Parts: sequence; structure tokens; C-alpha cells
Amino acid sequence: MSEAESKSQPNEKPAAPPDPNERFRYIGFGIYPKTPQTFWKSEKEAEEYAKTISIHRYGETFERDFSSLQVIPVSRADKIIVTIVSVVMLLTVAMPWVSFRTMSGTDFTMYWPQALGTLLGGLGTAFAGGWAVGLSAIMGLILIIGGPVVGVWSLAMLWMKAKSDEEYFKRLKRPLGLGYYLFFALFAMFILSFVGGNIPGYSTWGLINPGDSYGAMSLIGVMSYAPYLTAALGLVAGVKSGDL
Repeated sequence: MSEAESKSQPNEKPAAPPDPNERFRYIGFGIYPKTPQTFWKSEKEAEEYAKTISIHRYGETFERDFSSLQVIPVSRADKIIVTIVSVVMLLTVAMPWVSFRTMSGTDFTMYWPQALGTLLGGLGTAFAGGWAVGLSAIMGLILIIGGPVVGVWSLAMLWMKAKSDEEYFKRLKRPLGLGYYLFFALFAMFILSFVGGNIPGYSTWGLINPGDSYGAMSLIGVMSYAPYLTAALGLVAGVKSGDL
């Protein structure tokens, strides 16, 4: 600015400092049209907050009071549930898997070892009766072998110590997640049974009017409670794996 221009302008008074309360008129589109209220409801509340900040500062905790990170993924109740599920899965080796009444009125039962041997030895015969029958036999093998395996593995990972919580959760998640396969194996068996097929020699089992056909009714007619129990427990284990 030149000297002539500076002389032509009148002496201006310095601007008054802004009113600190005035700025609240423009915060939040008029939320504070007047002087804002005190943030803390009382001095006691302010002191409690200051105490909380002091605790965080000295490293006693790094989370809020209600942080979801402080939720224990595997509580004592969860451990009890997973333990029961795993033990029962393991005990399916002593439960009947096949059970039906013959034409003579006698009850025929296959426990885990017999049922496993029949499935392993009859895979070729099953596929000869149709692809649906063969795949059903494979699903049955997944169910009958997977139940005890998931049970033992889950028990070991649940009670064995780990170097860190992250490693513990990762190890436990693997066997529990396999529980879904047990559930869907039984579900797939029912779906495949509607496709149907033929089982050579099925009539020699002694069932009442069985024929050689394979279907949903014949599957339900020969299965005992162990397959249903294994699938249900597998679903419980799989759901729990989603929490880890």
C-alpha cells in the first residue's frame, strides 16, 4: 500500500475480540442458540471420568467398560457344553448305528465297529446299485468316522494350554467347525435317498417287505439313534465355532 493511500484512509479502530459464546450459535445449525450448558451433570461425574482416564493412562486397561473385546469367547458354561458334546460324540462308538426288526420278529442291531466295517466293505456294492447309493455310503462313512474324531480333537484342543489366547481360539475353532460336515453329511444322505437306487442283496437282511430298493423310508427304517445324535451334536459344535 502506498503512502498516499494510507493517508487517505481514516484511522480504523482495532476489531473487538469475538465473543466466545457467540460461536455456539453456529455449531450444529443452532443446537446451542445460547450459552451452552455444563457438560458434566455434577462434579462427581467429572471426577469419576478423570479417574477412569488415569487408570487407562497407567496401563491397567485399554478398553472401555463395555467393550466387546472384553467378552470371553469361551466361558465356563461354553466349556461345559463343548465338553459334553465332545464326550457324547466319542461315546457314539458304543452306540447302535443300525437297528431294525426282522420278519421273524427279532431285533437286529449294528454297533459302531460293525456298521463301519459294513460301510467300508460295501462301497463297491453300493456304487453298483447307483450313484446315489454310493454317495450315501460315503456320507455315512463321514458321519460314522467323523463323530469320534471331532469329539477327541475338540476335547484335546479345549483343555490343552496354548501360548496365547489367539492360538487357543484358532486351534479350538478347527475341530468344532468340522461339526458342520457331520450335520450336512446326514442331510445329504436324506436328499440322496429321494433319488433312490438298488442295493443288491438288501432283501436278505430280513426286513419286512424291503425289496432291493433304496429310498428315504428304507434309510429311516434301518438307522438307529446314533447317526441323528452325531449330526445334532455336530451342528452344536459348528455353531460354537462361529463365536471364535
